[in-house]
Amino acid sequence: MEQWVTEDDIHAARTRLEEGHPGWERPSAFAVGRERDGERSFPVVNVPGAMHGLPAIVLGRVLGHTRGTAVYDLTAAELRAAEQGLAPAQACTVFDHPNLFAWRDLLDDLRDTDLLFAVFVQDPADPPVDDRDRAFRRAAEKAAGRR
Repeated sequence: MEQWVTEDDIHAARTRLEEGHPGWERPSAFAVGRERDGERSFPVVNVPGAMHGLPAIVLGRVLGHTRGTAVYDLTAAELRAAEQGLAPAQACTVFDHPNLFAWRDLLDDLRDTDLLFAVFVQDPADPPVDDRDRAFRRAAEKAAGRR
């Protein structure tokens, strides 16, 4: 299996994936969310200043997302594909890989009644897409305030 061992490997992989996904524009914020028993949660909230570009493009490629603000229903199989697409990054110990480990935890703890979704926000000024996007933006505001 391919492994991205150095920081340069990570940056090269991100660049290669971005260039191979026509129309891709990095979002300003994104996350994978879970709805369980009516409650929405976001294990990792990627916001400006704490943006992890590689997980964004990996998830974007799995979902066919290229740009804009959007919310996608996410199947366990799609999240597993994103997790596998990001897995080579684990070899690089320069980064903590919070998205990779959060995605694995979501998959390991997934209940039949859970709903998974992904949120991409291109521009914070864009109107929210739906209630999941609104919940994400509240979580993003809290995360941005913690930095």
